[in-house]
Amino acid sequence: MKIDEIIKTNNQNFKIFTIDKSINSININESGKHLYIYNHNKDEIKEVNVNINKNLDVIIFEYHNTNHKILTNINCNILENSNVTYNSFNTNNELESNKKINFNLSKKSTLKTYILELGNNLISNYNINLNEEESSVNFNLMVYADQKITQNHEVNINHLKPHTYSNMFNHAVINNQSSCIFDVKSFIKKGSIKSVAYQTSKILTLSDTCNTELKPQLLIDEHDVMGSHAASCGRASDEILYYMQSRGLDKLSANKLIAIGNLLKNAPEDLIEILISEIERRLTNE
Repeated sequence: MKIDEIIKTNNQNFKIFTIDKSINSININESGKHLYIYNHNKDEIKEVNVNINKNLDVIIFEYHNTNHKILTNINCNILENSNVTYNSFNTNNELESNKKINFNLSKKSTLKTYILELGNNLISNYNINLNEEESSVNFNLMVYADQKITQNHEVNINHLKPHTYSNMFNHAVINNQSSCIFDVKSFIKKGSIKSVAYQTSKILTLSDTCNTELKPQLLIDEHDVMGSHAASCGRASDEILYYMQSRGLDKLSANKLIAIGNLLKNAPEDLIEILISEIERRLTNE
């Protein structure tokens, strides 16, 4: 993805930081938009702590500039009454990576993610800890994989205090001989009364040779809570394809439109056009 397009689209109060081997800690003390460009000039392990102060409204864009195999550990600490939007767009076909991201939320803090993974081999682990009352997360993970690409994603959301809220949405579109695994878990600790945990996982398959696996889990140790999970896997229904083809689209175009619609669910509104262009480019390279 062209970083200059993101910058141009988000040109108000944009702060750009390059993360190289000398930086292992980031402190955010002002509200605004932040772009973090991780430069990797070799196969390496990168560990970074991101600390977000109290009472802030912060939008983070994360981009990895590399063709090397990398392992990234990011710890993001969100202090009281701060609202954080975390965007990560990985479109490098050559990138092979493992990443682990931990989010720790304090009282009345909120986190919203939009993570788009397009076409790279990846193992990811996301841990979101709702450490204090009235903390909440809206987690969105979108995946497209084709060829023989493998994507494995583990997501854990932990409700550790009362009156916490989570809504987890994972969606994948996979094609050819690719593979995608969603291993997702929502945990409500005993004593975390009035907490709410929702999760939805969907995988849309575009071929008969791809492999999918869904592992939705709700672990609840408290009675006075709300929780639900839903999971589905398979092709677009014949009824939907028939309807779209009856309106003049061929099957390939119909599948492309369905894939784009699924992957852009909950995407940042001001980046819709850029993201459509990226997804179409990837689909066209089949």
